[in-house]
Amino acid sequence: MHEQIQSRAYALWEADGRPEGQDQTYWFKAVSEIAAEAAKTIKPPRKRTPRVKKAA
Repeated sequence: MHEQIQSRAYALWEADGRPEGQDQTYWFKAVSEIAAEAAKTIKPPRKRTPRVKKAA
C-alpha cells in the first residue's frame, strides 16, 4: 500500500507543477483518494430478519 500511496502522491505533485515543500500535502491527498476508493468496495452489512420466539 505504501508504494501505491507514494506513486499517487508523486503523480499529484507532478500534475501541480512540482511545488517545493508540499510533500505531506500530496501524501495526505493520495491517502484520502485511495481510502475513498477502498471504501466504495465495502459492502454494507446485511439486514437480519428478527427471530420469532416460539411459545412454550
